[in-house]
Amino acid sequence: MSKEMLIVLMCTFFTSNCFSKTEFPVDFLLQADVTPSAAGFEIKSVVISPNNFTVIYDESHERFHDINSTLTVNTDIPSSRLESFYYDINLVENNASCLLHNGKTIYYEPPVLAITNNMGDLVEVNSRNPLLWQEFDDVVSGTQASVKKINLSFSKIPVTDFINNYKYCEGKMTLMVGLSI
Repeated sequence: MSKEMLIVLMCTFFTSNCFSKTEFPVDFLLQADVTPSAAGFEIKSVVISPNNFTVIYDESHERFHDINSTLTVNTDIPSSRLESFYYDINLVENNASCLLHNGKTIYYEPPVLAITNNMGDLVEVNSRNPLLWQEFDDVVSGTQASVKKINLSFSKIPVTDFINNYKYCEGKMTLMVGLSI
């Protein structure tokens, strides 16, 4: 049995002439070949570099300094392939909190994540606004890849005299990256 899958779609289109009340249906057969050689590719790795951050608190602005990093998405798609392949980036989880010396946990607005899009502009990515249809416009080790800039910006922490009252802060951000189909 052949590994090729043949999908047959029957489409009917209707056309009409603006000056006539007669309609002529036009039927035609449309075929699409979906083969493992075209559909079997995958993302092999997603790496943020650096991937571990130590943020610095800015007392004058009562927030942490911004962080800049790089996101690299590697595939097993040979760079010689002429077809266009795309991927999506979704932010699935984003939270931040600090533990104060008095044992109280304060939750605050998690950092805003911005990633460069196909045009090279930093755009905000959140659970309601994923970054869709991103192009693989780089080559890494002979395969199609994508390298994006990342920026995390933090909001003001809602605690008076935070610098003398906090014990530690932590946050978690989870991205989901997958090929677009």
